[in-house]
Amino acid sequence: MKKYKIYIGLFCLLALSVSCEEYLNVEPESTLGIDNFYASTTEAEIALSGIYSVFASYEVYGNAMTIIMESGTDEGYYNRRFNENWTVGLYRHTPADRYVQDLWTSLYTAINLSNLFVEKLKQDSFSEEEYNRLLGEARFLRAQAYFLLTNWYEEVPMPLTSTKDQSANNIPPSSLEDLYAQIISDFTFASEHLISVDDPNYVQGRATDMAAHGLLARVYLKMAGYPLKDTSNYALAKEQCEIVINSGKYSLNASASTTVTDTNGDETIVVTSDGYRNHFLSYIQSVYDTQESIFEISFTYLRDIGLNVDGRIGETNGIPFGFGGGSNIGFPSAFGGFSTTSILRDVYNSNNDSIRRVWNIPGYDYSGTGDVRSVTNPLSRSYVPGKYRRWEPANFDDVAPGVEPAEGSQEGYVVLETGTIGRNFTNINFPVLRYADILLMYAEADNEVSGGPSASAMQYLDEVRTRAGLVPISEKPAAIASKEAFFGELVDERLRELCFEALRKHDLIRWELLGEKLALLNATIQGDPNYSATNADHQAYLRPGLFFDPSKHLSLPYPLQEVELNNSLNQKQGW
Repeated sequence: MKKYKIYIGLFCLLALSVSCEEYLNVEPESTLGIDNFYASTTEAEIALSGIYSVFASYEVYGNAMTIIMESGTDEGYYNRRFNENWTVGLYRHTPADRYVQDLWTSLYTAINLSNLFVEKLKQDSFSEEEYNRLLGEARFLRAQAYFLLTNWYEEVPMPLTSTKDQSANNIPPSSLEDLYAQIISDFTFASEHLISVDDPNYVQGRATDMAAHGLLARVYLKMAGYPLKDTSNYALAKEQCEIVINSGKYSLNASASTTVTDTNGDETIVVTSDGYRNHFLSYIQSVYDTQESIFEISFTYLRDIGLNVDGRIGETNGIPFGFGGGSNIGFPSAFGGFSTTSILRDVYNSNNDSIRRVWNIPGYDYSGTGDVRSVTNPLSRSYVPGKYRRWEPANFDDVAPGVEPAEGSQEGYVVLETGTIGRNFTNINFPVLRYADILLMYAEADNEVSGGPSASAMQYLDEVRTRAGLVPISEKPAAIASKEAFFGELVDERLRELCFEALRKHDLIRWELLGEKLALLNATIQGDPNYSATNADHQAYLRPGLFFDPSKHLSLPYPLQEVELNNSLNQKQGW
């Protein structure tokens, strides 16, 4: 493994020497020349691992893009009143902002490495099948990088060859139509040549054919919404979802329940196996749940091959542990800078959705003095997500309503995360695409194509609802009365099922609902009985809704540095 790690380091250095040729004209002294590197399966795998590591970096899925930049929706917000560090989530960013720059730089690094791979892979060193598989994986990663760029920045430059000299800096933005055409081409090629999850040669944590189909569905849904609004793409999104569903390779981890009748004859449903909880425990405990997880950012896979790329999933957006009293209780710590909302709580409660609510909003923390405390006030800083929790109480009776912590005692907790537990970095993998999302994307696309909720759309929505212990959607007549009513139900269902998976902000943007939901969030905060106009924390929670400007904040500005370097890139209007 150590040797493998050295090779990856050499590959990255060689790739950098190509991309920085205009600054460094000295020939590399290594005998492992870049032109000769892509001539074996081992070398190709090393190169691909280097691209995966960019996606796993702090700037992309490791923390910044998935938590900090995704904050500022009805899902949650930055809860620190003392600063505005999470500028993008507060809508206080500028073109000089580090998050605006770092995401751009990271995604173009992944694109440049993918382009280099496509150019340098030695076709005559592989069978046709293996060559296309390797090529398909690089194109899959390039497509995902470009899709993320279009989500965040809209029109961007589209280099399809590796950087060789300074002239590569001067590329004008491509149209969204051209960008999406390339993304679709890359994902389509990947879907035709990547192996399936049940292939004996499949490496867990890597892209598959169905991951490409599923992400194609996501691309088509985006194209159907803002800003292109080409509704013909709904049918194409539905088609891609059908391919994944009909493959039979995926299903939801079901919840099991029993019916208990008390002495008064009342029946109570008791959940004996929570499939939702069990699925997310797999990300926390480095177990690949390939039944439901279609594509995830696998810090485990990268560590296993010798790359130390750890994220902060469950730390930045985790349940506070050991803070508040200056105590050195230690691991597994969590910053807890991301608070969730009473909107999310209410969308669960209005549907009697306790299974997902208690997992996603558990309502407890661990104080610096060793107390497990119940947190029920949605305006508390500790009202935070639990989806990627690193720990939980040893005895949940400690956080039952009305139970006060035992004074002077350190209460027990269970560490859920596996592997070496670090204070600021975690081992928790991040879900990019789950089967539940495929079912919900199908229901949304079919609703648009059919002009209302069809039997199949309701069936697939009900698969998600049933796992959460909810009644069939047919038992909610108001939700299926029209296309618009069913869409409203899907807006809420995606929040209930997919919260904190870096999807909500871009869902709301493509639906043109972000401004509306931020206004609702502020109204809900100010209408909470715990709200105080003189409480600095409460005023801080209002910032996203106050600062959001729909003329500017549906995409990011171009990074200042890029505008200064690229003579063909003009800054967006208003920035």
